[in-house]
Amino acid sequence: MMNTKKRSEKQEEFSKKKIEKSIRSAGADEKTSREISEGVKHRDGLKTSDLRKLVGEKLTHHNAKLGKAYEAYKRPGPAMK
Repeated sequence: MMNTKKRSEKQEEFSKKKIEKSIRSAGADEKTSREISEGVKHRDGLKTSDLRKLVGEKLTHHNAKLGKAYEAYKRPGPAMK
């Protein structure tokens, strides 16, 4: 099992489905989101901020417009819910 390190320092199981969902939230179709998430090489303990940066770079390389939309997309934090 691979874990991702959250900003709160909490460890959470790595999920390609969550990556795909965030990519689709930026406007990508299902095929693109799956291709990008499959291309992410995760290592145990990777910070979510670093993971987001990797995904953004891959998406920008695939489609600059989607990459910008992904970078602009912010998931609401606990204080924003």
